[in-house]
Amino acid sequence: MTFAHHRRHVLADSEKTGQKEKKFYYGWVIVGVIALAGFANSAETLPVISIFLKPITEDFGWNRSIFTGAITAGTLIGGFFSMATGPIIDRYGPRWVLVISFILLGALLMAMAAISTLWHLYTLQVMARIVAMGAIGLTVTSVVPKWFVSKRGMAVAVSGIGERAGQTITPLYAQLLISSHGWRPALLVTGLVTWAVSIIPSLLFLRRRPEDMGLLPDGATPFDEATSSTVKPTPNPNHRDVNFTVKQVLRLPSFYLLATGLTLMSLPTNGLMFHLVSFLTDREFSAGYAVIVLSTFSTGGAVGSIVFGMLVGRFNIRLTMTANYLLIGIGYIILLTVHSPMLGLAWGFLHGILQGGSFMMQQVIFADYYGRHSLGAIRGITRPAQMTTNAIGPLAAAIAYDATSSYGLVFSIFTVIAVIAAVFIFSALPPAAPETKQTEPS
Repeated sequence: MTFAHHRRHVLADSEKTGQKEKKFYYGWVIVGVIALAGFANSAETLPVISIFLKPITEDFGWNRSIFTGAITAGTLIGGFFSMATGPIIDRYGPRWVLVISFILLGALLMAMAAISTLWHLYTLQVMARIVAMGAIGLTVTSVVPKWFVSKRGMAVAVSGIGERAGQTITPLYAQLLISSHGWRPALLVTGLVTWAVSIIPSLLFLRRRPEDMGLLPDGATPFDEATSSTVKPTPNPNHRDVNFTVKQVLRLPSFYLLATGLTLMSLPTNGLMFHLVSFLTDREFSAGYAVIVLSTFSTGGAVGSIVFGMLVGRFNIRLTMTANYLLIGIGYIILLTVHSPMLGLAWGFLHGILQGGSFMMQQVIFADYYGRHSLGAIRGITRPAQMTTNAIGPLAAAIAYDATSSYGLVFSIFTVIAVIAAVFIFSALPPAAPETKQTEPS
């Protein structure tokens, strides 16, 4: 057998092997588990917590600022906690971070069903927010981008459906339980559901990165790697598998521009989400209708995650995010004109599409710009500032409402902030690839 014939035979066998391996890629299992984790974590997100705002404050005679203060404190502390969580995810993987965190989160939600004083609320809610924001929230946004490069946008989009589904379904059954049995049984059931959908899948199926299983990102095979430069073009030129170290990233202007844009946008996004149900019921809509709008918003978020997942595979993600932020800003003004049920539902779905796309692109752009290997640590650095505005948004809206009995002024300010955030994202040009190849964390 000649050398040329032998080489053709080897390549043919490699191609067949690659085709067999491509039939199933374990990264999609990771996507499914992260989707379940997002569903479970939705119990401590602002759209769901907002369902309990009125019944708890009315039961105890607290105002909205006092209730929101617990959310604010826990979110702020969670942001700083995530700085330690990020490197742990990069080095050891997400499995035990999520398993331990979900055990704690479910227990804290169930314990909140028994509160009788303000310090009970603050203790439990602060701890729950630390777990949800400082550990779970960072983990679920850092895992999937490590398993994909060219398919990153769609993979992140699919994984994000879990949280959007949770934000759609959880408010519906929570409100049903609140209406029929009160907020205490609703919190108890929410904690049990959190345990049921998260702990076992996270324990059994989560892995750190494809290389740990002898795999390559996107399900590529060694044959693909060996021939991609001469046989086929890069599947998606908008995604790059570059890898910066944390020290390198901290010297890049784009990092600070991106971080500032995302940090600013977190303020109006979370301020609106926490007060949407209250805003609608203040306009004489029923609590049931308000929750339907919230669920419609979350359903739109799932659609938006997929839609924008396809868009970032085709178009420049920086420009797509800029347009997304500008449209979100316009949405705050439109909300102030909502007085009819149909307009409220239409607004909820369309604004949800934009918000779902925004959340998905936040995860993708950091991985596209700075790579997979230190993604947890890089995202962890941005979290304290982002969680600060995450906390300030709901509190600022609550204070504004308590002072003016209206959300008009604060929602208008939210529009201005969204526009400023869009300018920062537009200015964040992607960095050139590092000159030397970086090793990934051991």
